Amino acid sequence: MRWINIIFASVCLFFVAPHAQVVNRSAVEAFLLEGEVGKAQKTLESYLGSGDLTYQDSVYILKNLGVLYSSSPKRKDLGDRYFYRLLDLDPFASIHDTYASNSILARFKKIRKNYQTQKGGKALVPAVVIFDFTGEGLKDGDGAAMAQQFIAEMQRLEVFHTLDRSNVVETLEKTKSNPDKCAGKECRLDIARRLTADKLISVHASRLDTIFTFTLAYVDVETGEATTTLSKVYAKRPEKLLAEGFGDLAGELQNHEAAFLNLSVTPTNTVLTIDNSPMAVISSRVPLNPGKHRICGSSPGYDTECKDFEVKRADALTYSLVLPPKAGTQITSAKPKDDDEEDTEDAPGDAGEPAASHKFVWWTLGGMAVLAVGLAVLFNTKD
Repeated sequence: MRWINIIFASVCLFFVAPHAQVVNRSAVEAFLLEGEVGKAQKTLESYLGSGDLTYQDSVYILKNLGVLYSSSPKRKDLGDRYFYRLLDLDPFASIHDTYASNSILARFKKIRKNYQTQKGGKALVPAVVIFDFTGEGLKDGDGAAMAQQFIAEMQRLEVFHTLDRSNVVETLEKTKSNPDKCAGKECRLDIARRLTADKLISVHASRLDTIFTFTLAYVDVETGEATTTLSKVYAKRPEKLLAEGFGDLAGELQNHEAAFLNLSVTPTNTVLTIDNSPMAVISSRVPLNPGKHRICGSSPGYDTECKDFEVKRADALTYSLVLPPKAGTQITSAKPKDDDEEDTEDAPGDAGEPAASHKFVWWTLGGMAVLAVGLAVLFNTKD
């Protein structure tokens, strides 16, 4: 039994060790609790450039250095640089799990918005937080379960970066807020801002017998105003709603908030990327976030072609991407012969018999005839 435990522990160590954290986070937290900000900064900076850092370590270092330097009026610029490096690593990074004050949270939010405008592409994807469904006729737990189902549907759509429900629960616990009492707009906006979310979604349900009406509000966190409001009616019981999910509601929200690219491509075997990410399937209608994007296509025998474009919310752009042939490359296409065209030299014989075999037969027969004539002349001379 002892050997089994040793083997099991070794296997666990094999899989866990490569992902083990390098940064001594407990030491950093201890310095911060004691007010030793300088020591915490030096500890974090001592790990910069280490080849052993995990992704989680890098995010932890950059976000905390950004917060610590931003808290000093004379070092805010250095804090901004760390925040930009953080966003380069993770465009959806949040600093809600640090000791950031409300003013630093607002500063980071502004930096992230500027970053989105400058970078475009993937950086334009909004971080969305979804709260539990509320309303009449919902049993205890139904609102949380429905929100979880809706989150799963939203996370399948690439035009949204939908946060896990655990982020909301964790933030509510840190602020000592009661989830049941955080159904108002101001409380939810506060949670969304702490999570550095761009948008929040609230869904209110009303029930009449087995008829449910869900009213969705898609709210801009910065302004507090709803940019889209949707209503969907379902003639289904809660258990069936939970089983089927809310894919149609998520899809309808995407149609209202996204922009679309109507794309045609030449040649048809072109491999496409949008914002440096490969497209799994070439689709004639591609949903994108409003703003600047870059599409590139490549194909054997053709030069790679890229196009920068900008699309607006709830609008569609039609574009044809045509790749130019490489210099010296001849792109041929099948050309049917005219009915009166004849090619005597390459005329085919019987079906399934190549033309070259006919040439060989005629040359052989001709050679035999010449040989026969020669033999006849020879014998006649001897006589």
